[in-house]
Amino acid sequence: MHLRARLALIALLLMLVPTIVLSVITVDSRISNMVDDMSRSADFMIAQIFEEVRLALGQGNGDVAAALHDSEPVRKLLDSTVAFGPGVVTASIVGSDGNVIVSANGDGEGKPALNLPSVRELDDQASRWLLFTSLPSLLTAKVYEARRRVDVNGKPVATIAVGVTTALIADRARQMLVVIVATAGLVIAAAMLVVLLIANRILDQLAVLTRGFEQLAAGRSPDEVKVSGPGELSTLAEKFNELSRQVRADRSRLDTDQSHLFDVVRSIQDAVVLLDANGVVLFANDEAQELLAPKAGPLDGVSLASALDPAHPLLALAQSAVAGTEAHDVPLKLPGGGTHLVSFFRLGRERIPAGLLIVMRDLAPVIELQTALDSSNRLARLATLISGLAHQLRSPLNGMNMRLELLRHEAGEAGSRHVDKLRREVTRLDEAIEVLLRFMRPEQLKVSKFDMNELFKELGARVHNEKIKVQYELDPTLPLVQADRGLISEALTNLITNAEQAMPDGGELTITSKSQGATIEVTIADNGPGIAKEQLDRIFDLYYTTKTGGSGLGLPFAMRAIELNGGKIVVDSELGQGTVCKVTVPIASNAPAKTAVPSAA
Repeated sequence: MHLRARLALIALLLMLVPTIVLSVITVDSRISNMVDDMSRSADFMIAQIFEEVRLALGQGNGDVAAALHDSEPVRKLLDSTVAFGPGVVTASIVGSDGNVIVSANGDGEGKPALNLPSVRELDDQASRWLLFTSLPSLLTAKVYEARRRVDVNGKPVATIAVGVTTALIADRARQMLVVIVATAGLVIAAAMLVVLLIANRILDQLAVLTRGFEQLAAGRSPDEVKVSGPGELSTLAEKFNELSRQVRADRSRLDTDQSHLFDVVRSIQDAVVLLDANGVVLFANDEAQELLAPKAGPLDGVSLASALDPAHPLLALAQSAVAGTEAHDVPLKLPGGGTHLVSFFRLGRERIPAGLLIVMRDLAPVIELQTALDSSNRLARLATLISGLAHQLRSPLNGMNMRLELLRHEAGEAGSRHVDKLRREVTRLDEAIEVLLRFMRPEQLKVSKFDMNELFKELGARVHNEKIKVQYELDPTLPLVQADRGLISEALTNLITNAEQAMPDGGELTITSKSQGATIEVTIADNGPGIAKEQLDRIFDLYYTTKTGGSGLGLPFAMRAIELNGGKIVVDSELGQGTVCKVTVPIASNAPAKTAVPSAA
């Protein structure tokens, strides 16, 4: 009951006080405006009568009373003032002796003037801040008088008097009071209704809070409670919402972390298996599924011992890890294929672990990386040796060229043919040394952004064998690449030249391009005789060639040029099916894809 009484009082105050204040201000403003309008209207009419009186006195013979009494314009103006002036009931000119000289409609002429209160008193009443102190006098119709003295030669000779009534103001004031009383009654009724609604709403909100606490206690996540009421109730609801948000955030974070953990584990290229204390598989990513049971059903929810062959080497190590001996980076040759480094991690610090995490890492990439590192080291040492040897060879070759030129002049026409052949061989040897030096020395890349499609069209136009048909399958929306255009051009020229030489009797050379994420993939395919499997593994070796007269440096140089620009090259070929060279090059940073423009048919 105490809370409801407080709510009722607050509702009444919030609704009644503003209504009463606004009503008082409105009544005061309206009455003040009406009084001001009446006062200004009376002053305006007196000013008109004063001008007409001044003209009548100027035309008279010095007798003020006679001049004014006999002036027809003055009399007509007084009549029209009463007839048409708003709220005007009397208009007269009073002599210095207090008697009416002339008046509207001739009322009271020659008699003493009425003693009416001044309009200034009405102005004072209307301008008071506490309007209710003078409101009773404004609610009754009274006549007030506006006056102006008429002087001749500095002496007062008459007074202009205009009487105005407050009947219209009183009517308006009474109407506004009726509206205020009616409004107050409606406000009180509305306030009582609002109190009832608020009380019911508070009870409903308390019920919502109660249900929320019950759900929270039961371990569920209730919806946020919205309460608009007293401070105590609102504070309680806010504390409840804060607690509920914290619980939801903790649960959401836990679910997100768990989901993220599983996503991370699934994205790992290593095979990962999680076992519980009984050896049942709780989780196995795709790699583990393919490696341990490529033909069986899913491992999840199945005992690892029942899913694998009893002689599987993984089972013995898993049992040993559960017994207390962890094994890390143990090389095992698994039935699923290949050799893997297997590590076992116990979950928990108890004697009997809560579970076991098994990670199996494929050794093939490690071996491949180690082989690449060994090859790189050997290539670096070979580069130093070849560079020194090439410099030692070039000086004798230059000397041989000079001697052969002298010998050519001395040998005559018969020996010149042999000398020219020797010079060509020396020149070819010198060019081979130059290519070798260029391959070995580090390149200074001149990186720029360029259109790979335009480069392909330039290189395709250089195919001069009329029997070879060059076909383009270029993506028109291909973004720009960021690389050394000269090096990429030489590398692609080598690939196109190899494809052209593989089809001496003609064929189709297909050049394609497409976007692949952050890279561009370009393909050069021919339908030549293809390359045998045993030769395909060696095509990037230095000086290895399957062509008569080939140097064996074209493809190694192409691979080095593309790798220097952050790309990759892969060659696939089958005998009788042709050869396909795939090259990937990184796109330019912040390079938007171009809009495809349809070509005319």
